[in-house]
Amino acid sequence: MQIRISGGVLDCLVAGTHTGRPSLVLLHGIQGTALVWKPLLADLSRDRLVVAPHLRGRAGSYSPDDAGQYALADFAGDLRAVLAALPGPAVLVGWSMGCLIALEYLRGTGVQDLAGLVLVSGSPCLAATGGQDAVWFQGDTVAALARNAADRAKRLQLTETATNIAVAGSWLAARAADYRDVLPRIALPTLILHGADDPECPVAHARIMRDAIPGAKLRLWPGCGHVPMAHDPAAFARELAGFLPECG
Repeated sequence: MQIRISGGVLDCLVAGTHTGRPSLVLLHGIQGTALVWKPLLADLSRDRLVVAPHLRGRAGSYSPDDAGQYALADFAGDLRAVLAALPGPAVLVGWSMGCLIALEYLRGTGVQDLAGLVLVSGSPCLAATGGQDAVWFQGDTVAALARNAADRAKRLQLTETATNIAVAGSWLAARAADYRDVLPRIALPTLILHGADDPECPVAHARIMRDAIPGAKLRLWPGCGHVPMAHDPAAFARELAGFLPECG
């Protein structure tokens, strides 16, 4: 499935069909692609439509060569186009940088088109904790960050990744973002999932969100790092299945 956005299209993985229940929209992190969700698609789409976009700068999606076109507002605009293409409201699931995109969308658009929110391994502000910052990349310039992104992809043996310029632009935007003011205004059923041993986004960030979002539920996974859906895909699917009835 392709969804038109300003400048081009977003390629999306799609599973299931619309059944009257809210669709699921899955947002991946800063260096990966929608393939991070692929092991979950069969389970998650048993009773609803599931859409996982490759964010700009990845796979066959629009990939500008300008780092300035990877601002969180750009990603939120792309998300707006995805939600507008769906047959009804959606539960938004953001992982890592996907959480920041979700919060940027909520700041600009509110809860329009949404039935629920799941924030996975995320943060409202990467420097929010006074010593337990979320740090994904090193460097202060686009060139340095692009080199760091290439080295990280090689070290982690990532087979499909964002372009290095997309990672650099995204990181410059992400590390400056602060959505703590948005959290108390989120009037949606909200589930926060976080690995208890996450080295890239410490648990303190999850607790900030739990304490500020009205009615939010926090689930910590012992022994789990930054990628809960890879740590135990079946358990992740069960967590979502248990939460989704709250969303309609």
